[in-house]
Amino acid sequence: MPHSTPSPRRARRVTGWRAFALVPALALLAVGCSAGSGDDSSSGSSKGTSLKSGLGSEAKDRKVTFLLAQDPGDPFWTTIAQGAKDAAQLLDLDLNMQTSSGDQSKYNDLIGSAVADKPAALAVVLDDPNKYTENVCAAQKAGIPVMAYNITQSGKVGKCTLGFVGQDFEAVGYLLGKRLLADHPDIGKGDTVLTPVEFPDQVYAVQRHAGVQRALDEVGAKSDILGTGIEDSAALDKITQYLLGHKKTAAIVPLGGTPHRNLPKAMEDSGVKVPVVGFDLAPQIVNGIKSGAIDAAADQQGYVQGFQTVIQLGLLLDFGLSPASINSGGSGLVDKSNVGVAEKLAGKVR
Repeated sequence: MPHSTPSPRRARRVTGWRAFALVPALALLAVGCSAGSGDDSSSGSSKGTSLKSGLGSEAKDRKVTFLLAQDPGDPFWTTIAQGAKDAAQLLDLDLNMQTSSGDQSKYNDLIGSAVADKPAALAVVLDDPNKYTENVCAAQKAGIPVMAYNITQSGKVGKCTLGFVGQDFEAVGYLLGKRLLADHPDIGKGDTVLTPVEFPDQVYAVQRHAGVQRALDEVGAKSDILGTGIEDSAALDKITQYLLGHKKTAAIVPLGGTPHRNLPKAMEDSGVKVPVVGFDLAPQIVNGIKSGAIDAAADQQGYVQGFQTVIQLGLLLDFGLSPASINSGGSGLVDKSNVGVAEKLAGKVR
């Protein structure tokens, strides 16, 4: 779900595929530890380098509070939650996962409660540039390490976090816009591209739209933003009704997973078939790519966001290693050429 400028933090960045590659590597490491005899004498020291002999046991306080902005039952947030759970299990962390179910006021209260609860570390989504600053910075002042994931922020609240795991939304929005125009060079001056999104005013929507619009500006096309909310039935109805009333729509670039996964059905119901490229993956989107209803999708790799956020907090707790900022998903797109890999993992890891 970040049109503000990037955070002033200067942290080491890891490309999306490298970030994702760490998952199986750590998983294999864990298997190796559990499969062995437990004798570390071959390491040449009284304490070896395996997970069993160090990582996952150094810190006495192992409680990590992981705050979800949406329910973990949502296809995208399911992958984030799964990544966080897998990392916590790997590192023997006590994961306290909570959700605000899309309520920003409740989310801010959850951050405040976490400060009072004093966990060993805290992971947050910052979908507003100002709303959470006081509580996030209070956590930092209380000595609670804070990592941001999924959406990051510049300004004061950004200075109170140690790192960020997520996608560069504006850059990927531009990438999607350029892909649309490359595949459909007839789109140009005077054409309108629909850009539906759950919450048009939230940071992720503003940043994604800015990138798409930058590409459209290069050919003189304009965009029309449609707020859909997060309920599938409501999103489907709103998009369908829009298309029925705007049959000259040149293309659609959904800026969020909810409108994206409902687009194939909306086009079917409205009888309007136009080019589609969009953000995020879900089983419906994978099927849309396979059928040709969707040209390409940008996968921000929610699993990586949950996994790497918790992994980095664990490394910090055990060894004092500084968290890095990781660009999850990088700049690659999922289309017919590579959708097979995403299909195998859709709904859980992709």
